[in-house]
Amino acid sequence: MKEVILKYALKNAIDHDGKAQIGAVISKVLGEKKELKERIRELSKEVAEVVKEVNNMPLDEQIKKLKELAPELLEKKKEEKELPELPNAKKGKVVMMWPPEPSKYLHIGHAKSAFLNYYYAKRYNGKFYLRFEDTNPEKTKEEYYENAIEDLKWLGISWEKVDYVSDYIEKFYEYSEKLINEGKAYVCTCPVEKVRKLRAEKKECEHRNQTPKENMELWKKMFSEFKEGEASLRLKIDMSHKNAVMRDPTIMRIVEKQHIRKPNYRVWPNYDFATAIMDGIEKITHRIRSKEFELRTELQRYIQNLFGIKSPFVIEIARFNLEGVVASGRIIREKVEKGEYLGWDDPRLVTLIALRKRGFRPEAIRNFLLKTGISKTESVIPWEILESENRKVIEPIADRYFFVKDAIKLRVRGIPKDFKSQRNKHPDHPEHGKISYEVNTEETFYVDKHDFINAKQSDVFRLMDLMNIKIDVIGDEIVAEFESKEYKQGVKVIHWVFEKENIPVEVLMADASIEKGFGEKALEDLKEDDIVQFIRFGYARLDKKNKVLKFRYTHD
Repeated sequence: MKEVILKYALKNAIDHDGKAQIGAVISKVLGEKKELKERIRELSKEVAEVVKEVNNMPLDEQIKKLKELAPELLEKKKEEKELPELPNAKKGKVVMMWPPEPSKYLHIGHAKSAFLNYYYAKRYNGKFYLRFEDTNPEKTKEEYYENAIEDLKWLGISWEKVDYVSDYIEKFYEYSEKLINEGKAYVCTCPVEKVRKLRAEKKECEHRNQTPKENMELWKKMFSEFKEGEASLRLKIDMSHKNAVMRDPTIMRIVEKQHIRKPNYRVWPNYDFATAIMDGIEKITHRIRSKEFELRTELQRYIQNLFGIKSPFVIEIARFNLEGVVASGRIIREKVEKGEYLGWDDPRLVTLIALRKRGFRPEAIRNFLLKTGISKTESVIPWEILESENRKVIEPIADRYFFVKDAIKLRVRGIPKDFKSQRNKHPDHPEHGKISYEVNTEETFYVDKHDFINAKQSDVFRLMDLMNIKIDVIGDEIVAEFESKEYKQGVKVIHWVFEKENIPVEVLMADASIEKGFGEKALEDLKEDDIVQFIRFGYARLDKKNKVLKFRYTHD
């Protein structure tokens, strides 16, 4: 009985941000074990104990345990639960945005933050902006701007305006000089190591008490005389503050590398200063972002208060990770540069471009992201859940074809004259069309050698949707005799491809290895980006159509 209770407790917890409810679990258990109604008191006590145990587990451990115990429950379609209301939101008045840094390609974690901000803006008939946080010339590249726009459009996200923070650089200078003149900011020429040390010790440096006039003179030198790392503009707050972020943070610094969009500028705002000011310029009302920025919210609100900017309502959410994959932009960038990955679209990655090329559909990703919800609990989600959402989308549209890897030849004799057969491209959608076959009296096929590892003479096999054959000779080439056309119960069914007409196929697998083989001739009718299901192999997307059809494996 405990195993039944445990699986439903885990399922209920996963559906409710890690916290199972006793009543709901009892109801599910009784639905499966009606005889337990007579022992309800004993059942309630045991459910309470199991629920307590489950609720003490992290969400990722709950998912892992349910995956081991009853993986089918992870794939069951549950009623969509609508995301909670946005606090202090009024229809038509909500303004939200999402600020990618153009220093990498977007991955599925970025997609969640972007999509949630977009989703809520549209839910309240508001506005959504795309804001490029491009204040770090060292990492900014044109391809990262372009990819972000392409990925977000593919995901189904649109916007009323695209902002580039770099376009507002002169505005940041105005705000900086206002702070200097009011004695609220100073130019610090301490080495970076010294600044870190004094912050840790909660001590002020000698530059903190410079006059506005002295600071303004030093500020002007930042644009021409000082080199990178020799001077920065710091906000004067409180060096003894309990939040280290508030200990006289740097708000403007020198970057020598030329910016791709603004090559004539060398003094750039730090993240918090840029974000706080831009929220005011764009009149942002609400923000959803990763909770890693939680400590920075206090500083951004402080900056906004200095300039009379109304702070947006901020919701911090936990990041999630997909089990067994790398999502760190820094790590991916390093491995791409070293050649350890094929590129940002390497199939081992969860960048949106990699998922797109593998055949994951945007609606599946959107459904998956909505199901992860808004929570501050860190989680590691099994890859299978994303696959399950994608399978629901592509299963009805993916026609079925034969692809044979590890091929050996099978020669079949004694086939009746004028033998013909056909099959539906999709078993549930005959409107997708049929594939027809004309077979000679003796025909050679390519088949998978693994299907014949334990084959013996006189064994009967069925060539799927074609004919039954009886093995005569087993060797480098297998020889068989035609037996019958109609399906025979209990016979092993195998896929096949004609030797006389086929097309070379390569499939880039999820681990970046390549499977080579032969596909049936009907594959020539496909267009690039079509998704198919290779029977007994898995789903795949046609990536390039040349003499060799190059697919990317999606999932099984």
